[in-house]
Formats: sequence, structure tokens, C-alpha cells
Amino acid sequence: MTNLEPVIGLEVHAQLNTRTKLFCSCPAGGEALPNENVCEVCSGQPGALPRLNAKAVELAAKAVLALDGEVSPFSLFSRKNYFYPDLPNGFQTSQLDPPVGLGGGLTLTLANGQEKFVRLNRIHMEDDAGKCLHDEKRDKTLIDLNRAGTPLIEIVTEPDLSSSVEAIDFLKKLHNLLVRLEVTRGRLEEGEFRCDVNISLKPVGSPTLGVRTEIKNLNSFRFVGQAIEFEIHRQTAIYAAGGQVDQETLHFDSLKGETRPLRTKEEAHDYRYFPQPDLPPVIVEPELIARLKESLPLPIEKINERYQNMGLQEDFIASLTAWPSALNYFEEALTFYPGPKRVAVLMTELFFPAARQNNLEPSETLLRPAHLAKLARFIDEGRVSKNVAYDIFGDLFASGSDPEIVIKAKGLSLVTDEEAITAWAREVIEAHPLEAQKYNNGQTKVLSFLVGQVMRKSQGTADPKSVSLALRQILFELNEELPY
Repeated sequence: MTNLEPVIGLEVHAQLNTRTKLFCSCPAGGEALPNENVCEVCSGQPGALPRLNAKAVELAAKAVLALDGEVSPFSLFSRKNYFYPDLPNGFQTSQLDPPVGLGGGLTLTLANGQEKFVRLNRIHMEDDAGKCLHDEKRDKTLIDLNRAGTPLIEIVTEPDLSSSVEAIDFLKKLHNLLVRLEVTRGRLEEGEFRCDVNISLKPVGSPTLGVRTEIKNLNSFRFVGQAIEFEIHRQTAIYAAGGQVDQETLHFDSLKGETRPLRTKEEAHDYRYFPQPDLPPVIVEPELIARLKESLPLPIEKINERYQNMGLQEDFIASLTAWPSALNYFEEALTFYPGPKRVAVLMTELFFPAARQNNLEPSETLLRPAHLAKLARFIDEGRVSKNVAYDIFGDLFASGSDPEIVIKAKGLSLVTDEEAITAWAREVIEAHPLEAQKYNNGQTKVLSFLVGQVMRKSQGTADPKSVSLALRQILFELNEELPY
């Protein structure tokens, strides 16, 4: 049989990072009891009229620009008609033609070092459906409409991907970008970033595409890879046996690692799209587009170069570029204190472990970038010792308190008073005569022990440099007094 090659396209759904839903003022996302965040609009009550969320439009346009697409100055919402129990209106409010954005794409770096540009067909806005909860013990299906009406963008690629590896790389890069832009929080486990995968096989080099299947609602990069690999294997086996692939919508069973049919694949005409009569056209003003363009962050490649010029460690740069929320946190901290190396050390040694231990994104922590930056500045300026800063970090992270207030309240400001430090140094030398003698006999490494003892006596508040100078001065004087 002729060798076959896969052709893969993605339809990515990202929940927009807004406080409220797309067409009403109900909270979008967050923890709530079933059907708690529901009103007459998102529950589809007769006569209830939708009101468009302007913030959602702004975030959608921002995503289009960041992906090098063209923002449509004029777009329309339509009714996408189909029945499902968790779709209270009996239709989804989505954009068909024109959508909010057209074109654009992302460049992938392949394993062989070559670059591949994955084109985007369109980006459009739509509202999400609710959720069906299947209670097998009671043989009932329960419906929670808290998610109904939350704002989404759907990012549709051209069929430019050729493998599961390319698909996962694309999704990770897209996820990183959208979270860094704060277009979405992107929590995969919450369904805030998920995708449908379209797969077909065709003879190698042929311009004619094969029959495609669509795998719905994958919210894990690993599941995307497994689903694609299984479906490629399944379609290959069908063609090898002389059969034909049916155009179907599939579900991926992550426990069994296989796809199974849900329904016959629909086409656009099956949804009987028509303009949503209750919503006016969406107008995106040129002023908004200009403002959004100015707000776009540097590309990751430029950020890498910038951080390398700052002298940051490669491991830290890699951590930031792989963790968009951490990158945003670091950038905000630098606006309060331009000391990248000290901020990087605090984040690497203290902040990252604390955030991971508490299963928090950096943006979700109580310790704000301004306070982390202030702690870094206090260390560099000698207002607090590094040991003290590290000792109080746990309290700062847990409470989000201003480090200046905590340091003052606990009397932990760095002591540089010469008389106080000299007094502590004399007490330590008197308590450790053997170590003092070793130092004067040429064993200079013992000085670090004596410095540590003074720091302990001062509860970490003494300036280490001043302590070292005081100890050396006193030891020198003692050595001069010795009879030889």
C-alpha cells in the first residue's frame, strides 16, 4: 500500500481571563456550588437579552495581534444551532463570518533545527456550554450551568501539522504565549485551555487530503499526544485492510488510551448558522488596536537575549520562559527594583519552592512582586542581612506582608553600629580562645566560624562585613600583645 502521512489541524479553545461571563454579569470561573453563578441570560430564559463583555473583546483582539493575525474592525456573532442538555439556549453564540481575527501563526523549531510556520485560519469568540455530570450510581445525568456563558476564543489552525510531537510543541508554545499575555489563566485541569484535533491520512506527497476525524475536548498535552498516535495507527490499519475511514467525531478514553465514536462529523451547514439578532456588530476601534500593539510583550527569543545580557543563569531563564506566570511576576518585580540578579536568586531559592509546595501560580500568591523586590533591595542595600531575609520569607509568603513592616516590628534591621558589633566580637573571642589562637597561628579559615557566632549572637542583624572587620582588628590587637 502507498505510504501514508498524517495531516493534523487543531481547534484550540482558551477561556478568556475575565471576571464575568461573555454576555452577563455572572462570575466566570472560580469555585462555586453547582448552578450558583447562573442568571436569566446564561440559563437561557425566554426574553433575556445578552450584553457583550468589552474586556473579552479586548483580550481576543490582543491574542490575534500577538499571533500576527489581522483584527477585524467589524465582526458578527451568530447562533450555532444544535441541541445538548448543557446548552440552555438550544444554540451556542459564536462567530462565523467575519470572526474577530484572521490569519497569523506560530513558528516551531523542529528536532532537526529547521523552522516550521504553522498557519492560523481564524480566531473567533464564543460562549462555553455548561457541564453534564454523570452519576452512574443513581443512573442520572446532572447539569451544572456555572460554566455556561463563560467567554472563549477558538483558535483554528490550517492542517499544517504532521505529527503528535509538532502538535504538542504548538500547543505548549501557544499556551505559554496566551498565559504570558494574561489572555487566559490556561489551567488545563479546569478546562481553561483545551483542544479538538482533526486528523487525516494521505499518500505521501499527495495534495489531496484524506477523510478526517475529529477528537474532541482534550485538556492535557499528554492526552493529545496519545490520542493522535492512536488515531494515526487506527486509520492506517483501516486503509491497510482496504477499508475507508468514516468522517466522525471521536472521544478519547484516557484510561484505555483509545478513541471511540461520538457522532457523525458535522459540517458548518449542519449548524444552520444565522446572525444573532440580539447582539449588535462587534466594532474594534483603531485606537484600541494601537494600544494593544504597544502593550504586547517581547517575543520569547528577545526575552532570552535580554536576560542573558543581564547576566542571569541559564537555568533561571529556562524556568521563566517555561512558566509564563513566573515570567510576568519577575518582570513586574523589576519595575519596583532593577536588581535582576538578586530578585532571580530570591525567586529560585525561596519563591519557586514555596509556590510549588502550595500548588500556586506566582500570580496567585499573597506575596506581591513589589514586596519581593523590596526584600531584594534591602539585602543589596545592606538594610537587612541575607540570613534574616531568608528567615522571614516564610512569613512574608504566607501573609503577603510588607517586608519593611515585618523587619521593623521584629527589630531585624541590619546593625552597622561599630560599638555594638565590636562588643559582640569581643564576647565571641573571649568565649572561643582556642579558635582565636588558631587564627593567629595562621588558620584563617576559622574566621568564618567566629563570624557565624557573632551573627548568631546578634540574631542575624549584624552587618557581616562589619563583623569580619571587627574580628580581624581585635584578633590583630591580641596577636600584637602576645609575648614572643
